[in-house]
Amino acid sequence: MKTSKIRQLADKMIARPSARPRMVEWFNPKQLIVTGTKTVLSTIFGLYSDFRLIEAFSRQGNHFFDYSKHFLRDDKGEYVTDKNGFYMHDPLEPREELWLDYVSDLGDGFDSTYTVAYYLTRPELAFNHPENGSSVATKRGDILVFGGDQVYPTANRDEYLNRLITPYYIAQGYTTAPHPQVFAVPGNHDWYDGLISFSRIFTSRKWFNGWHAPQQKSYFALKLPQGWWLLGTDVQLNSDIDGQQVEFFKSIAEQMLPGDRVILCNAEPYWVSAHKYGKLDPVYNENNLAFLESILNEREVNVQVYLAGDLHHYRRFEYIPKQADGKEDHSRKVEKITAGGGGAFLHPTHDMKDQAVYEHKDKHPEPLEFKRKKDFPDMAASRRLTWGNLLFAWKNPMFGIVTAILYLLACNSVLSAPPRAASYRDVLHASIAKISVTPSAFIWMFIIIGAFWLFTDTHSRIYKWVAGCLHGLCHVAAAFFIGCGAVYLVSTGFHLNWSLWAIVLTGLLIAYGGWIIGSVIMGLYLLLSLNGFGRHSGEAFSSLQIDNWKNFMRIHIDASGSLTIYPIGFEQVVRKWKRAPQTEYGPLLEPDLPANKPSKARPQLIEAPVVIPANSKL
Repeated sequence: MKTSKIRQLADKMIARPSARPRMVEWFNPKQLIVTGTKTVLSTIFGLYSDFRLIEAFSRQGNHFFDYSKHFLRDDKGEYVTDKNGFYMHDPLEPREELWLDYVSDLGDGFDSTYTVAYYLTRPELAFNHPENGSSVATKRGDILVFGGDQVYPTANRDEYLNRLITPYYIAQGYTTAPHPQVFAVPGNHDWYDGLISFSRIFTSRKWFNGWHAPQQKSYFALKLPQGWWLLGTDVQLNSDIDGQQVEFFKSIAEQMLPGDRVILCNAEPYWVSAHKYGKLDPVYNENNLAFLESILNEREVNVQVYLAGDLHHYRRFEYIPKQADGKEDHSRKVEKITAGGGGAFLHPTHDMKDQAVYEHKDKHPEPLEFKRKKDFPDMAASRRLTWGNLLFAWKNPMFGIVTAILYLLACNSVLSAPPRAASYRDVLHASIAKISVTPSAFIWMFIIIGAFWLFTDTHSRIYKWVAGCLHGLCHVAAAFFIGCGAVYLVSTGFHLNWSLWAIVLTGLLIAYGGWIIGSVIMGLYLLLSLNGFGRHSGEAFSSLQIDNWKNFMRIHIDASGSLTIYPIGFEQVVRKWKRAPQTEYGPLLEPDLPANKPSKARPQLIEAPVVIPANSKL
């Protein structure tokens, strides 16, 4: 993609806030059709045409990217590059430390995506320690890892350009040598076009704005300092690691040493899905990521940090094994972190009430208990936010088109024209009598119930049948009573004979009532489903289009081999921007926040830095 085109779009977004992308309206009928179609097509064709196989054969080689060494310099002090223009590494100069940034689920509304991009690209960020108030300094990552779902709502060239590439260009279009590097894990939204656009951006080009982009496949391995590795997987659309990918990671494992430690980046937090849905849907217990872990364990290599996006919040689970003397061995503790706060709509945290998840290991008679340590936002705030669905009709004004059409079609075959002086009860009786002799009335009733049954959370069959049918029946009842009210109002309130004008006016009243009442019922259903039963977490929060509560992580490996995770969050995103001072490498926009005043739009540490000490066995 030409830099000139990106610059033109950037100038447009800088000059006109109205040109900046808004949060995706997931309940807009047009968006529902497009997303649904993309999902079906990508799932069908993904079963028979796996791009990863083509990729594996076209780009041979099971090499890793070595960041355990410094970049090579020539006699003049300039960095040496290979034939592709990427830095070469100096085998005689090991790195002692490294900084790495991780962000996932980005490329949605401009304010949320750019808030994260702006602070993520700052050379240094300092924070107050949440527990003792001391100053905590962090540096921009030498490596940036995008953890999945780099763009919303669906992958295509224009969406990537508008929602991902341009905001990050405005934040960091250029850098000085040595340039930072970027790698990306594909998520399900990246797969909606068969991974074509993702590959053009991350595996077929030398640059992503100010970052070098040396990645060649949709999965990768990075060798980091002090015996640490980072593995990025590609689970396509069905939590599946294909055979070629397994062979790749087998080859990488053979190059690891006993005692090495791994950061494993997945597009989905399968430990959460298996815990929530494993008993309801066996597919969540059938992921071969466990097989990948077993390959590493055979080499006495431990996965100690699991990173994933897909759920758009911050949540951390921790397991600390015990030594023979019963003391906790923090050097072998395992962190499982969901950090999908790069810009997409917020996901709830109260949909899961349990304070631990469990992992079964072959060598352990008892399952390992991963304690739930931190949520951002916390469960209480998440529950409060769900009440925003009472304003569903206002937040999703176009969704009412769906219920308006359904209500009109349902009423068309049922309603009767009563005498002008008839009561509302007479209208009800006449309509009920017509239902009994009108087969099409039953057909439309089942269509409406079936439509909302299909919409219902699919993980629990009982919930799907009970809640889905009740939800559909509420819409059927609402359509009936709104239709009868419209007939009564036209024939009695407006004193119109049952003519063409009366029919048109009745239809308009039914459509208007269906638009409003149907949306209200949908909002109430989502509110009760999530706060009452923990269901529809995605739908109940995508309807709210919450762009606040964003996060990313900075990870530091120091000279001793300790790894420190700095989870950085924003309770609110920046909504007002101003032109930044013109510099060659600086951002083009900066936050317009009150100076020397606290703001929830300023970055903060979500919790105290998470430290995994150096390996006690080494």
